[in-house]
Amino acid sequence: MFAVETLSLSKRYGKTDALRELNFTVDEGEIMVILGPNGSGKTTLLMILCTILKPTSGTAKVMGIDVVEEGTKVREVMGIAFQEARGFWRHKPSSILRFHASMFDIDSMKRQDLIEQTMKDLELWESRDKKFMHLSGGQAKRLETAKVLVQRPKLAIFDEPTSQVDLRGKRKIWDKIRELRDQGSTVIVATNEVREAEYLADRVTILHQGHLVVRDSIPKLKDAIAGGDVVEVGFEGPVTDNLVAELKGLGGALALSPEGNELRAKVSRAEDWVPKMTSASYNLGAKISSIKITEPSLDDVFIHFTGKALIDQQ
Repeated sequence: MFAVETLSLSKRYGKTDALRELNFTVDEGEIMVILGPNGSGKTTLLMILCTILKPTSGTAKVMGIDVVEEGTKVREVMGIAFQEARGFWRHKPSSILRFHASMFDIDSMKRQDLIEQTMKDLELWESRDKKFMHLSGGQAKRLETAKVLVQRPKLAIFDEPTSQVDLRGKRKIWDKIRELRDQGSTVIVATNEVREAEYLADRVTILHQGHLVVRDSIPKLKDAIAGGDVVEVGFEGPVTDNLVAELKGLGGALALSPEGNELRAKVSRAEDWVPKMTSASYNLGAKISSIKITEPSLDDVFIHFTGKALIDQQ
């Protein structure tokens, strides 16, 4: 059984298709990152999974439970941190978390300790008695994340969890999300931040204009780009014609520096090409002084599969 499964899931707003025949699965115990620009359908998918929206057509299941037919049961096994932090404007963070914890089967003897530790981990403890309306945008986002961390649901959903959060705060949230996964939760994170996806994902799903474009682990997505790895090799002396010919036989696009002692190669899998290159160089007596490998970024992956840069569509 998948933690999440959709079949031909579609959602239409008037004449606009937010999701189009989406077939999407998430394995139990993984962090699935949904990567896409604003308007790609990320939030619409999440709102359907947490039963706030109903699909126009198709089906969606969470832990085998149909989100339309048994919405109450779905809400018992999942938790969501919304893109916009939710809280009554006069309530305090500590009160909001106590109320949230009271709605779920959390041991009352352990509840306060869990809330306190979570607030300290997310640097909210000093703000525990502030009113929600007085929290900064970053504090409100951390509080929204804290609700799910306290709940520890079977399926945890985070919609752009670190928007408005500084770099230090981002890393703390990312580490807590990974910890949640390690404690047994399945996690979905929707984001348009490449760095966030790189840090968190067991697998990545790319959504574009309501379509699922591709879904796989980051290494496999990067390996799918032909010539995506760049290897820069420095030699102690000039590169000979024999060595160039030998290396061309290994595949990839080669270019020599004007000085003739540095070589730049674009290859599909650097981890396979570099050992062969070093062996060929050694056999021909060429001494290597340096090797630098640059992998494609997730933005490169997005361009490869959609034809557009992720950053240009925000």
